[in-house]
Amino acid sequence: MKWSIPERIVERGRDYMKEGRVLSIVQDAERKVWHAEVLGKELYRVQLDGTPKENDICECPYWMDHGFCKHTVAVELSLRQKGTSRIIKEDAPIIFEKRSLSVSEMFTKGFSKLNHLEKKDKLTPLTVEYVVDVIETNNYYPELAVLGVSLRLGYQGVKPKTYIIKNIGEFFQTFQKEGTFLVNKQHYFDLIKENFTIETQELLEQLMAIYQTSQILGVSGVQVKGKIDKRYLVLPIDQGQQLLEKMSKTLHFQLNDEGKKYRHLKFIKGSMPIIFDFSKQIDGSYKLVINDQITTFLSHYQWGFSQDQVFIFTQEQEAIYTTLLQLLKRIEQPEIIYEKHELSDLFGSVIPLLKKIGVVNVSEEVESEIIYRPLEPIFIFRKIKGMIKLRIDFTYGDVVFSTDKKYTIESGADQEVVRDGKKEQEILDQLAKFGYKQEVSGFEKSLPAGERLYYFFKAEIPTFRRLGDVRMGKKLRELFLDAQHHQPLIEVSDSDSWLDVRFDITGIAEQEIDAVLASLLRKDQFYTLESGEVLSLDSEEFQQTSEVLTMLRKNMKNVQGTIKVPRNQGLMIENMLEHNSRAHFSDSFKKMVTNLTHPEKFEASVPKTIQATLRSYQIEGYKWLKMLSYYQFGGILADEMGLGKTLQTITYLLSEKEEGQQKGCALIVAPASLIYNWAAEIKKFAPDLQAEVVAGNKAEREQLASQQGLDVLITSYASLRQDIEMYQALNIGYLILDEAQMVKNSGTKTAQALKSLTIPQRFALSGTPIENNLDELWSIFQMILPGLFPTRTLFRAMKPEEVAKIIQPFILRRDKKTVLKDLPEKIESNLYSVLTEEQKTVYLAYLKQMQENVSQMDQDSFKKNRLSILAGLTRLRQICCDPSLFIDDYTGGSGKLEQVKDLLVAAKENNRRVLLFSQFTSMLSIIEEELHALGVTTFYLRGSTKPKERMEMAEAFNAGEKDVFLISLKAGGTGLNLTGADTVILYDLWWNPAVEEQAAGRAHRIGQKNVVEVWRMIAEGTVEEKMNSLQQEKRELFQKVIQGNEEQLAKMTEEDIRTILSIGE
Repeated sequence: MKWSIPERIVERGRDYMKEGRVLSIVQDAERKVWHAEVLGKELYRVQLDGTPKENDICECPYWMDHGFCKHTVAVELSLRQKGTSRIIKEDAPIIFEKRSLSVSEMFTKGFSKLNHLEKKDKLTPLTVEYVVDVIETNNYYPELAVLGVSLRLGYQGVKPKTYIIKNIGEFFQTFQKEGTFLVNKQHYFDLIKENFTIETQELLEQLMAIYQTSQILGVSGVQVKGKIDKRYLVLPIDQGQQLLEKMSKTLHFQLNDEGKKYRHLKFIKGSMPIIFDFSKQIDGSYKLVINDQITTFLSHYQWGFSQDQVFIFTQEQEAIYTTLLQLLKRIEQPEIIYEKHELSDLFGSVIPLLKKIGVVNVSEEVESEIIYRPLEPIFIFRKIKGMIKLRIDFTYGDVVFSTDKKYTIESGADQEVVRDGKKEQEILDQLAKFGYKQEVSGFEKSLPAGERLYYFFKAEIPTFRRLGDVRMGKKLRELFLDAQHHQPLIEVSDSDSWLDVRFDITGIAEQEIDAVLASLLRKDQFYTLESGEVLSLDSEEFQQTSEVLTMLRKNMKNVQGTIKVPRNQGLMIENMLEHNSRAHFSDSFKKMVTNLTHPEKFEASVPKTIQATLRSYQIEGYKWLKMLSYYQFGGILADEMGLGKTLQTITYLLSEKEEGQQKGCALIVAPASLIYNWAAEIKKFAPDLQAEVVAGNKAEREQLASQQGLDVLITSYASLRQDIEMYQALNIGYLILDEAQMVKNSGTKTAQALKSLTIPQRFALSGTPIENNLDELWSIFQMILPGLFPTRTLFRAMKPEEVAKIIQPFILRRDKKTVLKDLPEKIESNLYSVLTEEQKTVYLAYLKQMQENVSQMDQDSFKKNRLSILAGLTRLRQICCDPSLFIDDYTGGSGKLEQVKDLLVAAKENNRRVLLFSQFTSMLSIIEEELHALGVTTFYLRGSTKPKERMEMAEAFNAGEKDVFLISLKAGGTGLNLTGADTVILYDLWWNPAVEEQAAGRAHRIGQKNVVEVWRMIAEGTVEEKMNSLQQEKRELFQKVIQGNEEQLAKMTEEDIRTILSIGE
């Protein structure tokens, strides 16, 4: 016992000894320590040093601060009481019996252990040694060895004694649980993580992760000499370098290699410690001496060990070095003797590889005997008796190694040319791929025909050209007709109502031109002539020709190289061939293209008898109609509403009559609401045109249409469908489809009826030729210019930009901003209203029900229930207007209705005149009743309003009569001129913004003198808000195809509907 321990501590220790608080003492003879347990306030473990040094340890707090305590004293005194010295001699271990504990002591001791766990790290700091061994898995191939990591465990100290961990898996399982690990029968360690340094913890956790991965893969331990050794964990290839570097930086690392131990490792990239010495011997032979300083090579890891250095091999270096090792196994000494004739192959193929793994020293004497020249192979192809013969001259400067020996030119006797073995082998491998077989003077294969002959010239020959110089015999060369010397010539001319497109090919017989064109249509890359020669069709010029043929395929008639196509394809042909130097156009064709691209320059005079002064843009529109008519083309006049499409059309029809160009009577088909408007406009602007509205019962319509001397017949779409046989019998030379979007569906009976009419000249008028999708544009052009577009299926595959390019000459679109600089401004505003409380309750109930129904639908069920979903959306929109539209006993009011009443009263007080549109006629009736009660006078245009009455109301309103014009959106969205209004109110939103634009266009058009305000009424926090956002997001297709900044699609997609219903409360 140390003399420095205070007496009071010794006395307390004696008391503990007397009270029997030393519960057990166990001798560890190997470590020369005593392990004891002492019961104080807690159960403490004591380690008593069994040497004269007396370096005792206790886990109590007092010992931590002072290095001694009453517990260590009590253990030593207990030993003395039993007649035993603390100094352990080389005797067998003595184990003292444990004293039996009372129930209370057992209870206290059991819980004391839990408190004791928190202090273990302060008691037994541990150290780990990492031992890495090279473990051979194959005796004959030592390079296939792996690295096995094993661990040794012990307490920290100056020279800690460590113990081998015999089962590394059990160690990691205990480490993970922070349990007690027995290294042998007498020694155990508490693997609490805090007992290890942070660096050791990180390394152990990384190794543990590797062990756990190996367990998942079913790998346990390492097989050593036929037995599984569970000490080891195989070092994984992907983490090998990182782990070795980490372990070697610790003070407890050891690599065992070739009987030597290394404590630190250094990884190196670059040149290996391998030296190759090549010199000439006295007897005239040559010796290669290999000095390999790599003691261990691990091919799996691509590492070579040389003492404490680890050389990192690349994949190529690993392959070279592995081959070297296998070759060295076959010889006793690392020396190889060469003869002079072997030098060329050695320096050409082997030495370059050896330089990649080490240092090659070549003596000056040997260097003087070696010639280095670049390889320049020459390939000579010839056609002989149905075969392709190939001779290869491997040329190195003046020296030639030919596959035909008689063409070989040797080097001088005292020098050897170094051959490029790698490139020569590459050439031989390529020959094998192409099916060549070796023969006496070179290589050969059967002369291919057709596609294989084309492949020979287009794939094989270019491959050999990349490898060297290609020379070809005349007979073989003449089998291939290169497009560069046999280019297509295209001549385009205008012939009546057709275009003649004539094709010719330099050097190709005229009777074979059609067959070549057929090959181009099939997208063939070549054509085999009757003579067996192959014509290449892959040049840019032939590809352009192929594109033209593909485009014209549907309507073309082909006769010996000349194709007849409709005139309407002319501009597309010109666009495709404008940069083709081999394309020629006739003067008449050039003039047609100029007129199509610059219709304003077409020579046409405005009729003298027209009773109107046309604006400049209207004259251009008139000229455009005349130009298309001259070339027998149809078109769509797509000016924005209010720009005078009617006047431009009337001017065109009048000029045809004045110039004596009339092809027959003109038939104008319009919505029923507009037929009398057309008659009035014709009477006003062109009284010389004899026009008749074909209306009434069937007998009356037949009588009206059969009158002699009529220039224009005006009928509705509905009447036309019923009278189609009558119109088929009449001599009609012009067809004008007003508001042509009415026949946007080609499958309707009206559209089918129009297609059945054989009328030479056709035009469509529509401010919105596209409302929902591009199919509508296809349908309209099918009626006015058949053949312009391909089939519907092919059309749907076209991009909007492609469609725009095709229709560019045949559609004319201007907007008010561009052409009417003097037109007053149109100001658009959104006015938001708030639902009343009862209105909101009704709305949320309907919305929740719809959301629940739609959320449960997949795509198929959504399609099946589409109509009911749209009906539900209509209900939500009606609630936004006024729930009483469909709820009979509803009395909760409408926020929007109250807002519009205030607006209209204020409008009257400020002398503003208003057009109010709604989709729901019953809503207009409610508004009318409310306004009358407020003293606001109204006109009301319903769908049932007769055409004549419509015109009378419009004229009266424009003359200043009444305050508000209530209009059904569908009934009055088109064809009305209501410039007497300066305010437009859209009471409820429509899916299609184009319809709303048309409604606003009733007031904002030619003749308007005042600024027009458009108020769009939106119920806040409802589907109307989402509808408004949707309209803003979908304004691209019209812009891409028709013009640039106008109305857009409105067809509701499933995504649109789901988005609209996502509105929360």
